[in-house]
Amino acid sequence: MPFGGSAYTFSRQVVDSLYEVGAVYGLFRYSIQNSTYYCLYVGQTDNLRRRLQEHLNNPPVAGSTHFFAERYNISLQRSARERALITEFQPVGNTLLRR
Repeated sequence: MPFGGSAYTFSRQVVDSLYEVGAVYGLFRYSIQNSTYYCLYVGQTDNLRRRLQEHLNNPPVAGSTHFFAERYNISLQRSARERALITEFQPVGNTLLRR
């Protein structure tokens, strides 16, 4: 099942306004040509704001324009959802990390 909710612009201003919550998130590149989001990376964290700030400074994959996030307070739930999303999207950033 894809990410729930809306896409947010992957920018310093938006990321700095986020809550410090546990979440599963995906970094995406939006294509204007065909109005499609392409998943570049999926991760999970106990502090969404901090982790996305880190990605802004050192992106796992270049070209991220948007992100989706789902809040999960329990680590086991985050891990299971992250694995399911990686299996579904097979993002290039996660594939490169496994090699």
